[in-house]
Amino acid sequence: MTLKNYLEKVCYKELSDIKDKTLADLIAYMYKCDTSTFYIVDNNKPIFIFTSTDMLEIFMKNILTVKIIDYIEQNPKELKKLPITTNILDAYYFMRSNKLKHIPIVDEDNNLIGEISFKTLSLKIADIVIKDPLTGLFNQKYFDVLLEEYNEFNKPLGIIYIDLKNMNILEGFYGADKINEIIKTYAEAIKKSVRDIDFVFRMGHRFKILTFNNLEITDKIVKRIKNRLENTDYEGIKVAFDIAFSHVPELEDNVLSALESCEKKLIERD
Repeated sequence: MTLKNYLEKVCYKELSDIKDKTLADLIAYMYKCDTSTFYIVDNNKPIFIFTSTDMLEIFMKNILTVKIIDYIEQNPKELKKLPITTNILDAYYFMRSNKLKHIPIVDEDNNLIGEISFKTLSLKIADIVIKDPLTGLFNQKYFDVLLEEYNEFNKPLGIIYIDLKNMNILEGFYGADKINEIIKTYAEAIKKSVRDIDFVFRMGHRFKILTFNNLEITDKIVKRIKNRLENTDYEGIKVAFDIAFSHVPELEDNVLSALESCEKKLIERD
């Protein structure tokens, strides 16, 4: 999990090309790029960053006619950089400890190749914490969090469990790589069967769904899932499945009873 997959585009100019330009010219460049950061590079190596804070100061001081090179010399900065090979967690802690909103990303030769914002990095890490890396669905941790907070929602809750059956046997026959592809195929089928406002989770060979709606809608979602999964396969490999559901408050009085009901139904079908 390095920064390679999370780079954001940057706007920059070579120092030799803009040293005699004014800060007004710089603002025009930034406006054209629609960016809050602008880098000055020397032979493609970042040496200075202009931020939205700098722009505010320039306006407040009314120094638009000052040359860019003069401003850089009068306002030196320690420009911190991160290599593209940096782990995103290390990058997060580095930016947080240094209170950086943006940081340039460089290659092994210290050439500027992009940047990362702390906001983007935080969102990516949040995804890693709550999402299953194989399917992109939510994980058990987030399932537990939502249920812990359920009493605050004051909404009806449909709970759906789906078990893919005989997966250990299939894994022994086809191998782990193919099983992963099968799981992704069935995960995608389940995801297409629900609405964007529903929550789909994956835990091993089991999927769970939380839908904050009445029993009628929950039942419709179950029927859509069953129909789609019955017509799903991966390279001709069809996987049997069991599905169970419950509802609060129309079938059970509380979440714990609803969860136990789903578990019991799946055990009975085994």
